[in-house]
Amino acid sequence: MYSKKEEIIMKKTLFLFTAAILAMFIFSGVVQAATVYNLKMNVIYPPPITDWEAKYLTTHVFAKRVAEATNGRVNIQFFFNSQLSPVAQGLAALEKGVTDLWNGSSTWGGTVPESDVIWLPYAFRGAEHAMHVLRETEVGKLFDDAYRKRGSRVLMYWPSGGMVFISKKPIKALEDVRGMKLRSSYALWKGWYQRMGVSPINLAVAEQYQALMRGTVDATIYPEYTLDTYKFSEVCKYITVPAVVDPGMCYVLVSVEKWNSLPPELQQAIEKVAFEVEKETIPATARLSREALQKASTKGVEMIRLSRTEFEKFKESAMPAWDEFTAKSPECAKMVKLIKEDIRQWDKMRPESKQWYDKWISK
Repeated sequence: MYSKKEEIIMKKTLFLFTAAILAMFIFSGVVQAATVYNLKMNVIYPPPITDWEAKYLTTHVFAKRVAEATNGRVNIQFFFNSQLSPVAQGLAALEKGVTDLWNGSSTWGGTVPESDVIWLPYAFRGAEHAMHVLRETEVGKLFDDAYRKRGSRVLMYWPSGGMVFISKKPIKALEDVRGMKLRSSYALWKGWYQRMGVSPINLAVAEQYQALMRGTVDATIYPEYTLDTYKFSEVCKYITVPAVVDPGMCYVLVSVEKWNSLPPELQQAIEKVAFEVEKETIPATARLSREALQKASTKGVEMIRLSRTEFEKFKESAMPAWDEFTAKSPECAKMVKLIKEDIRQWDKMRPESKQWYDKWISK
């Protein structure tokens, strides 16, 4: 039996102990909720010009929405013009933690062969088809798996516009490019250039305008919106469509190590925002390209639509690039097989395909 005084002391002790345990749980919850993750995104491109284009959506808008979706627990700071690391060292920067996110396009065909799939000439029939291939077929899984082996993973894709011939001379047929001086874009296209009979000229992106103005090159293959943003409409008066790559696909990578350090609920919130932004980039890029082409037209730039016959000739001329990609790895060979079959099914079954041909091929 305990005395009344002892009972009072025991009750107080039990109360204080219970209160202390409860306080610990509450405090622990507060500390956990207050944990903030600061992520750095390296963007290989210059800052966006508008507040609605895809580049703006995948940086400014993405960061803002992620902060909102995670109640401020994940903050993303972005750095344009590859401020955090040179383009060639982007993968190493992700692996070493120099940057947590990377926003750009495939530049590591030698290190990640499968990443070159997006540069296969005439593989896509517009942004919807490209997104379908990367999100709804095994091609996307093979693409992502290749990056995971190097310590990163794809968070979202975004189209950057159609890679068209922008030239000082009209290109209406495959024969018209023979003898032209064409900027060398990707190593994968070397065999294709040889088959076309063009002279490849190595130029940095920033050197294109001056080279076109001075006649160092006759043409470049670059996104159509650069007629406006890079002012190519001042030095070139012709573009030829369909685009060689329609569209050029960009994407955001995230370090697997950094990703795995985030709680599951934050991962889910980020992925949800990424998918939302990804969908919004398609009409945004379409608008950017459309407005650039309209401006170029007022400046005397002529759009040349290939005939179906000449389009097939250009496609056939590009087969060396497909063959070279196929030989890079078993996964690359599988990707080519999947894409060729998907193109057949897309052209046969999807109304978007007919719309694409009606838009870009001359009657």
